[in-house]
Amino acid sequence: MAPRDNQELVPLTDGSGRPNDDDELEGQHTQKRSTATCLDDNGSDSKGPTNRTPINDMKTSMLACQQVIGLGTLWRFPYVCLKYGGGTFLIPYMVIMCLVGYPLLIMEIGIGQKLRHNSITIWTTINPQLGGIGMVICLVNIAMFCYYGTIITWGTKYMIDMNKFPELWPPHGQPSIDPKRSQSFWHKTVLNVTSSMDETSEIQTVQAFSLFFTWFSLAIMLTAAWITFKNKYIQALINFSNSMFQSLPFYIQIMTCVIPPFLLIVVYIVESGYGYISFLYITSVELKDLLVFPIWVDAVIQVFCSLGLVHGSWTSFGSSSKRKSNFLLTATVVVSFSFILVFVWTWFIVSTIIPNVLQDIKNCVIGSAYKWDNSKDMPAHIFYSNNYDALIASRKLDDTLMSFDVQECNMENQFKLASNGIGLIFIALGEFTTSFSFEKITGYQTKIVINIPQILILTIGTAWLIRLLSWFVWALAEVKCLKKMSKFCISSVLCTICCVCGLVFTTRTGVYWLSLYNEVFINPCLTVLALCEVLIIVFIYGYKQFLLDIYDMTGHTIGRLSIFIWRHITPMLLILTFSSILTVGILDGFRYEVWTHRSNFLTKMRYPYWAQLIIWAITAICLLLILAFCMVDSRQNLTFKFLESLNKAKKTTCGHIKRSDSGLSGKGIITEIDFDDCHDSENDEELDTSIAQAPVRMYKIEVLDSWKSARGQVYL
Repeated sequence: MAPRDNQELVPLTDGSGRPNDDDELEGQHTQKRSTATCLDDNGSDSKGPTNRTPINDMKTSMLACQQVIGLGTLWRFPYVCLKYGGGTFLIPYMVIMCLVGYPLLIMEIGIGQKLRHNSITIWTTINPQLGGIGMVICLVNIAMFCYYGTIITWGTKYMIDMNKFPELWPPHGQPSIDPKRSQSFWHKTVLNVTSSMDETSEIQTVQAFSLFFTWFSLAIMLTAAWITFKNKYIQALINFSNSMFQSLPFYIQIMTCVIPPFLLIVVYIVESGYGYISFLYITSVELKDLLVFPIWVDAVIQVFCSLGLVHGSWTSFGSSSKRKSNFLLTATVVVSFSFILVFVWTWFIVSTIIPNVLQDIKNCVIGSAYKWDNSKDMPAHIFYSNNYDALIASRKLDDTLMSFDVQECNMENQFKLASNGIGLIFIALGEFTTSFSFEKITGYQTKIVINIPQILILTIGTAWLIRLLSWFVWALAEVKCLKKMSKFCISSVLCTICCVCGLVFTTRTGVYWLSLYNEVFINPCLTVLALCEVLIIVFIYGYKQFLLDIYDMTGHTIGRLSIFIWRHITPMLLILTFSSILTVGILDGFRYEVWTHRSNFLTKMRYPYWAQLIIWAITAICLLLILAFCMVDSRQNLTFKFLESLNKAKKTTCGHIKRSDSGLSGKGIITEIDFDDCHDSENDEELDTSIAQAPVRMYKIEVLDSWKSARGQVYL
């Protein structure tokens, strides 16, 4: 690239190869934009990462994988996947993961690692008018905590109610409980649901106590975490144990933490005898189901929940990691691990319920024998052949069932009856429930009902929720108005607010309110916040600046296809998702599933309009806070507009350009440039055509005649 008219390109280093003195002065100004030459964590000048090892980056990536092992993956994904027929849902999930989830994950970790701010204050760092983004993130986080806290509450109540009725569960060593009985126990005993949302219901005392117990336990655990963090002896012990574990070879760490859980799940799937049939079901695809918008909308929301996006935890994770950490590798490992986890876990859940589903299909078709009357196309003996299960699981008999007007017996409908919505995990794992008698030891008729997989799920979900709460409390502690409050007070107030808000879901219609709350409030807010994050980083912060930050921190560049996806595809998909949610909510209305006591299965009903109106009003108020903060900050800026114009009139050159007195034949070198006050040049695109490639050499522009062509640093 040739220099512009009336300009000379001067290398940033002097003749000896050391940095120029002017470069050191430039690094002291915090308002200037960062470039590929920056100071590392130790304060030394480095052009790109130099002391990075792949093993350390991989350890950081594996540590980040803990954030995807939570209720969003273990509890929510299986029932959403089975809602759309297993393998059919995996296709939009993979597409959205690549086009939306992966770019958002890179943006959240990268912007936090660069600006070193938490998820609430980072947006005002980019632009003071973006304070509403942090406020809405706070509200959405509280909503998500209430949502997941309610699920843990119902799981806790499920464990309590099992021990209230031990006679319903088989003794240890006997056949497992009938899934239909487990479904009835979940809806009738645990939730005690009504037959409609219009019925009035009061707060259930047992559920309210379970909710209080859950949030009281979470508050105690958070308090213990902060005490552990402040106690130097406990912290020293933790650091010593971590150092001992980190001293082990990396492959031993992987074999210790990652492989055993996957190995246990795969062994159970193989031992169940339905591993192959379950695999056929979760890999079978119905292409016609991909043409409807709801499956794509749920795929977007599920990607947010599986990866934990938009909650702010990844931004806080990036701000606490090393400045030169390779977050591109972290994002790639996390996305890959998340997909493998959801696939294996869904395979496990399907293998636990598919035996009963296949038997129900047999009973359904044989009970409808009068419709097909032993036709040659579907003889009765086919249901007792060896390959019947495989034919049904791969949906090869669905067309035959449709032709004989018994489509209610196909695989999709029977799985919908078996999944039972949000209670799928508790119902599917019901076969692991056993009762133990201690009559011989104590002399009394004492029985304890235990379900080890459910205990593990609740333990993992609780630990995951505590991790999210700790990230959020740490972010709140950095806000100016809350800096005087201790983390103990913030944790107590937060848990109290979530407990009070969660009382709505302890009524007999609480499960319906939770579903409406998820579809009308959480889903639109997550989509809008994700869209705002993408637009802010791409257009306000600047995608070119972000690309330079990526090279500065990781030493790697992003391809042109990825840049195109970030700038165009990701925002477009998020806009379509939000438009679809609005279209369904306004024109058609959302529906909820009602469990009927007599038939023992779920039917769909439309939400009452008054209930939808209440939640939509809350959603609108929450999202309008983003615009409100922008307008308030704009009016405050107008007050000082006149004074700022007077100050600018006194400036002899734009951008406070200072010329050095080094006496270089009248050629002054720029030592300070305020890029925000300089107008864009007409030839900007020529300078930025190769911005996606790594800079080979860095130059500084010397201004001779006109300041309008000064652009700071040019990359060749």
